[in-house]
Amino acid sequence: MSEFLTQNFGLRGKRALVTGASRGIGRAIAEGLAAAGAEVCVHYNKSRGAATEVVRAIQHDGGKAWLAQADLTNSSAVRALFAKVEKRWHALDLLVNNAGDMLARADIAETDDRLLDRLLRTNLYSTLFATRAAVPLLRRGKQPVIINSSSISAHNGGGGGCTVYAAAKGAIHTFTRGLAKELGPRIRVNAIAPGVIMTDIHRRLSNKTKLDRWAKSTPLKRNGIPEDCAAAVVFLCGAGASFITGEVIEINGGLWMA
Repeated sequence: MSEFLTQNFGLRGKRALVTGASRGIGRAIAEGLAAAGAEVCVHYNKSRGAATEVVRAIQHDGGKAWLAQADLTNSSAVRALFAKVEKRWHALDLLVNNAGDMLARADIAETDDRLLDRLLRTNLYSTLFATRAAVPLLRRGKQPVIINSSSISAHNGGGGGCTVYAAAKGAIHTFTRGLAKELGPRIRVNAIAPGVIMTDIHRRLSNKTKLDRWAKSTPLKRNGIPEDCAAAVVFLCGAGASFITGEVIEINGGLWMA
């Protein structure tokens, strides 16, 4: 059984970059990939202290990790990030485009140009810039994989002032499927679409009444935790998912069906 698990779910020797890995889902993904054997580049933008703690936690558990900073909304900064990755590794095996944020709840009539630009850059352009810069390194990698982060809101349009965020995540769905065709068969591309996951975003922008209502509406009767997403990413990155590409894995406890 251990050989089966190692062959299909183990990631020993893999080199992984996880964007937005200083907290929440990104942190759980970085720690999950490291636990499966990958060496992880923990990317952050402003939260150096939190990202350093992620690296320390991974190393404490016997894994390998290192830090890299970049503002992913800036294409020049992204190019510099991947130049740093190339200098250290020469090639990349796993790219997890996790970075994103709802930023604020605002109806479209109240969304000024600055917020609109920030929402699109944070949730769409960051993935476009990172993927574009990563592809040459991934083509040198071993069974390379890209995982994008979407949202249940990409299906239902979101609500409560997050329509632009939802639209950006809908674009991630289309980008994932198009990229799977463009980069196959060499590189597999999939996405995860989390539902209500208890992270800083929901603690900051959703009140207890909404969170409780969502949990009661979910067939599994709870909201998710970051580790729910990390487990799916580890699976998608491994050999056990070698015939899966262009898919969006729903991680919402059945809320999408409710």
